[in-house]
Amino acid sequence: MLASTLTASVLALAPPSPSPGADDAPRGNTVLTRRRGVVWGAAAVPRVALLIGDGARVMQPVGFGAELQLSAYALHLGALRFGGRAHFGHTRVLDRLSFQYDDGSGAGVQPVTRYAALGHTDFSLGPAAQVVLGPILVEGGATVGLGISNLVRPLGPLPTDEVQTSDTTAMLRGGGQIAVPIRRNQGVSLGVHATRFFSNTQVVANPDPTMPDALPDANPFDLVLEIGVGYHMWF
Repeated sequence: MLASTLTASVLALAPPSPSPGADDAPRGNTVLTRRRGVVWGAAAVPRVALLIGDGARVMQPVGFGAELQLSAYALHLGALRFGGRAHFGHTRVLDRLSFQYDDGSGAGVQPVTRYAALGHTDFSLGPAAQVVLGPILVEGGATVGLGISNLVRPLGPLPTDEVQTSDTTAMLRGGGQIAVPIRRNQGVSLGVHATRFFSNTQVVANPDPTMPDALPDANPFDLVLEIGVGYHMWF
């Protein structure tokens, strides 16, 4: 009885066993050495968006946005891990337009600046893979989801001279990123992704107020290329 009590006391006071790979983890980045269990990841990523295809005919092509990434890798095959990823993001592209307008104040015709805006709010999830290559992680995958798109374009100098077009469609997103753990499973990532919105919406690429009956000839919700650099953490 006494021996059992002493043994239990010693075990209770002993330090916990280190997690697999913790001893040789550089700068506490156990995500690089973990050999079993689920590797969770989360990232906040500002991104630059480039309109490709018809979108570039409707707007100037460069925009901005941000996304939240969530990932989980549960299957380990050496340095290769398999799992899934989800993302939630928003992108906005602005285009500055100038119109001439006489407001009747006696100042004559003056330039009026208006802004066209194209926005995408997108959600997707799908399979992904992660490879540990020395001090870095390489991730890639394809996701499917939902895109909510909106286009507002002024056709004249007044707020009433606007046309708004919206669509909600399926989307396909694919790409990859390189993540660099810096310390204690926190680091940065650089990624490139392409998103295809399956929208059939058509607008006039270059509207002319003198031609109100022009036929639609461009899809503003087409392809978007995203380049993001953000803060990444693993747990």
